[in-house]
Amino acid sequence: MTLANIQSRNDFVALDALEDQRYRAAVAKYSASLMSDAKWLKFFRTVIQSGVAIERAAWQLIGAPRPIWESFPEEHNLMRTRFADGRFQPWEYRWIESVFVPTTFNPTPGVGYERKQDVGLLVDALEAAGKFPIEVSAAGLVLRAYQ
Repeated sequence: MTLANIQSRNDFVALDALEDQRYRAAVAKYSASLMSDAKWLKFFRTVIQSGVAIERAAWQLIGAPRPIWESFPEEHNLMRTRFADGRFQPWEYRWIESVFVPTTFNPTPGVGYERKQDVGLLVDALEAAGKFPIEVSAAGLVLRAYQ
């Protein structure tokens, strides 16, 4: 079943069931989920309220061959279980495997100019807000949603 051949509410229910089945199969390789929808919202809102501008982050989605490089969402991009459609694809938070926020990045590939992101200030804000499954290194901060 696909969105193209949905004709009734029952078809939406069937499509949701297929999506849940696909999700369960995708996460079967992990031993634990470390982030709920509520914890994702707390994470995003903590970053937003910290005032630290995150211009570039690597979003690794479960099953994706490589990360998607995108800035952090703003409050209007957040919904209860997923991103709003618009600047972001309407991903459900549960499909995010990890988020990497680099300390420095090149805005234009191949050009030597680097931009810095204040990962230290971000870590301080996250630690003050609660416990998040983050790893910090000289390269940046990684939040891992699954282990």
